[in-house]
Amino acid sequence: MAVTRHPLNPAARPLARDLLDALRINERQWHALKGSRRHRAAEQVAAGLNQLLHHQDQAAMASLQTALNWLRGDLQDPGCPDRHRKQAPVSRPDNEP
Repeated sequence: MAVTRHPLNPAARPLARDLLDALRINERQWHALKGSRRHRAAEQVAAGLNQLLHHQDQAAMASLQTALNWLRGDLQDPGCPDRHRKQAPVSRPDNEP
């Protein structure tokens, strides 16, 4: 059975994109907002809405599930990837102290 795509209001796409852009955490906000469950969930809801409006149902469901996980507290910030790289021990050859 073929799935019929009913067109969604095309005027909603730029609005949803603006919402996502407004909620997306940029580099300057990262340390302040990375652990905010509500902000991270809102960002994922906006991403899911954008995906839904572009008929990307599976991606939309994944984003919305991630939003729910943030809200429930099932997810937490894993930490800054740059910080982990800087703190990683340096391996040295056997003949160096």
